[in-house]
Order: sequence, then structure tokens, then C-alpha cells
Amino acid sequence: MADVVITALGPLYTLAEVKQHLLVEQDDDDTIIQTYMDAAEAQVLKYCNLSLVPYGADAVFRVAALMAISEFYNNRGTADALPASSRMLINPYRWLRV
Repeated sequence: MADVVITALGPLYTLAEVKQHLLVEQDDDDTIIQTYMDAAEAQVLKYCNLSLVPYGADAVFRVAALMAISEFYNNRGTADALPASSRMLINPYRWLRV
């Protein structure tokens, strides 16, 4: 079993950062955006079969999750999976269980 070093726990991004990424200025969609943030973070970790973002990979996972949030937000009701661009970024961290 490998040793695991955790230096900090916390969200990949803030609501303000995500709204800036989405170019959203109003507060009307804050609740749905927060829901998409939670779902995207869960999806990128689930896709990689991980419970935490690997040490040093936070930027990659942040971008992959931001791409997913954009997909969820911009294609409400039609987005059905983690975008290919997100999967491409995090594929090197994917651990396939046998």
C-alpha cells in the first residue's frame, strides 16, 4: 500500500470563480451553478475511481471540472456525461479497478 500525503482539503473552486468562468454576473442561477459544481467534482473523481484529487493534480482536475460545469450549465437538460475534453485531461489519473 502506498503512503498518501494530504496537504490540504477543500473545494476545487469557489462559486465566484465558476461564475467568472461561465461569464455569469447575476445571482439568479447560483443554486443551480452550485449543484453543477458539486456534480462535476463528483464526476471527475468517480471517472478516475478516486476519492481525492491526486497531489499536484489540482489544476488538471479543476479545469476538467470547469469544462464539465460549462457543459452542464450551457446544455441544461441535454448534457448526459462528462465531456470528452474533461475525460482527456484526467485519463492519466484514471485507475481502473479489476
